Amino acid sequence: MTVSLARTWLHHTSQKSIPSKERNGMRTAGLAMMIFVLALTTAKAQDRLDLSVSGAAVFSKSVSSTTSGLTLAPADSGAVFGTARYHFNHLHAAEFNVGHTVSSQLFQRPPETFKVRTTITEFSAAYVLTPLQGKRLEPFLFAGAGALRWYPENQYINGNSAFFGAYTQTSLAFLYGGGADYRLWRRLGLRMQYRGLIFRAPDFGVSDFFISAKGHMAEPSAGIVVKF
Repeated sequence: MTVSLARTWLHHTSQKSIPSKERNGMRTAGLAMMIFVLALTTAKAQDRLDLSVSGAAVFSKSVSSTTSGLTLAPADSGAVFGTARYHFNHLHAAEFNVGHTVSSQLFQRPPETFKVRTTITEFSAAYVLTPLQGKRLEPFLFAGAGALRWYPENQYINGNSAFFGAYTQTSLAFLYGGGADYRLWRRLGLRMQYRGLIFRAPDFGVSDFFISAKGHMAEPSAGIVVKF
């Protein structure tokens, strides 16, 4: 039933009446939902799945160009993300993540400051190692890769609303981190973790915003995990 609904969603989003940017985003979400449902159906039958929803603080690194004098100083923000983790055995697992945050990207070249309010969506997958399993505590490490989708919204120059041609962009990202699950009651637990994302700094297709540098997001997070 759910897979059929996802397929209907994908068909609906192919209609020309929906703007292309929204249509692409909706189709991606529908595809992610189909993959998630299939994974859930398979994993639940084998009692190896856990699902979590977490909130995170996002601290972004500022980067600068050594040649143009341009600095990208992203604003710190908050994020929410969900994770489906499938355990092959007590030691090895794989996870799929979908995350969302809204942040302002500030491109500074004195005396001008260009601001792009941006919605950022993360799609990533990672290998997870659980070296120890206690009665309540399960520490883990993970590393993987994915993509960050940058959707520009409002644009400003020196605080004044303006349009300078920023458009949607996708950056490949490397994901790493670690944390621990603490069992609270039966199948319900608390997940505390640190996540790091390394990616190419966005320029939104504006040549004057190009910075040949790697951006970094540090995401300490906490959430609830349910183990099936």
